[in-house]
Amino acid sequence: MLILFFISQSCSTVNIVSKYDCNTVARNNVNSKTTWTFAWGLVQPKDIDPHCEKSFNHMNKVTVKTNLGYTLLSVVTIGIVIPQHVEWCCAPQEIPTDTLGTSKIKVVNSK
Repeated sequence: MLILFFISQSCSTVNIVSKYDCNTVARNNVNSKTTWTFAWGLVQPKDIDPHCEKSFNHMNKVTVKTNLGYTLLSVVTIGIVIPQHVEWCCAPQEIPTDTLGTSKIKVVNSK
């Protein structure tokens, strides 16, 4: 059990962050996927659809992780199999707002 714990822990993590503001819950399984590359990169994984809101399809953060088990698998297969875990965070939609009291109605002064 202890060996499984150490193999499943992240050993290398790369974060790409444009803004620390997410529309999704942290560690959400919907926003994570394990990708597999084969034959020294000749067979690439399919592109990932992040399923972000279609009207504002942006991501704020992408994290790529590997662990001891993934690294051992890559070494044992001499690079034929390379797994990586990818997590992402969708950006919240930016809704423009006006300031209060900025009426565009002209008041006519009558005497």
